[in-house]
Amino acid sequence: MVIGFRSFPDGFAYVVLDGSQSAPQVVAKNRVCLPKGKSWPECLSWVRRQLGEILNAYAVNGACIKTIEPVAMRKSAERIQVEAIIQEYLYTAHTLRCSVRIKSQLKRDIKGFTDPARYLDRVLVNNQVLAELNTQAYQEATLAAVSELPES
Repeated sequence: MVIGFRSFPDGFAYVVLDGSQSAPQVVAKNRVCLPKGKSWPECLSWVRRQLGEILNAYAVNGACIKTIEPVAMRKSAERIQVEAIIQEYLYTAHTLRCSVRIKSQLKRDIKGFTDPARYLDRVLVNNQVLAELNTQAYQEATLAAVSELPES
């Protein structure tokens, strides 16, 4: 089982998949938002607690974050900090090294996908099981998870 993440300035989304890249199975998905009215350190601590609940519920053996593209016009310090908390927690609590990939790296690691990286959504659109995850909230977390699945 693998988990993919996509962080946002106000929280993160995760998708847990099982199976293989050619036959994935959706185990869980969720988009969680940071609590309102809390300080930033409290929010980061809350992210860590949420990760604990998620990882205690699912026995994952692979993880990946879809990170900010280097050419992104608007870089978010909050998003990067949430990603750092995810990486730290996975390693500290589960000795799990979390991959961090941009679109071109996802394309490289999703076997059989030969279109340009900007068309990665086709991986989801062309798969009946994953098509429902082709939304703004879940698309990149799903692609991150797919990239961690074995080929077959």
